[in-house]
Amino acid sequence: MDKTKDEFFDIWIEDGIVFIATNFEEYTAEMVEEGIKKRLELTKDKSFPMLGDIRKIKNFTREARQRLAQKDAGYGTKAAAILINSRLQEAMYNFFNAIYKAPAPAKMFTDKEKAIEWLQQFK
Repeated sequence: MDKTKDEFFDIWIEDGIVFIATNFEEYTAEMVEEGIKKRLELTKDKSFPMLGDIRKIKNFTREARQRLAQKDAGYGTKAAAILINSRLQEAMYNFFNAIYKAPAPAKMFTDKEKAIEWLQQFK
């Protein structure tokens, strides 16, 4: 299994899905940029469905939201399942997605297995 890990992200490919787990509470534009770079290095510019575990994030800076909304942020992502654990995160994501449309099909989940099941159709 291909994997990269640092103080901010754990990123790995398993069964044709890219998994990204965040290890911080505030998401900044610099972190977005680093996450995109690490994901593309790991996937070698191939496209995959992605599961993003953002359960530790409590705040997205405005600049992070804007950077995530840029088309190149979703390059190589066939679909994104976003793993959350609270209504607050869901409200934040819905607000974010209403303003900055996701570059690929995206859906929120509180159940990891259901998220993986949904992503299977995009492999």
